[in-house]
Amino acid sequence: MSSVIQDKKTAITVKVVTMGKGVTNFMREEPLSLGILLHELGVSEQMDVRVNGATVDRHHRLADGDQVLIVPKIRGGRA
Repeated sequence: MSSVIQDKKTAITVKVVTMGKGVTNFMREEPLSLGILLHELGVSEQMDVRVNGATVDRHHRLADGDQVLIVPKIRGGRA
């Protein structure tokens, strides 16, 4: 008798808040990195992104219930 071990994939839900566009709940199977999420949403490098209020790199692994905030980068200075 042989036993087969199967990996159970768990779905996670991440709340995505995009300034000027609203709030979306994004559901996907784990593992889900910030970079994959941003790629699937079509978010450019010109946006400032935070996870649960913190700046993290795009390899950061997202967890169920995380909140991702996406806002345009603010540019300042004198003309």
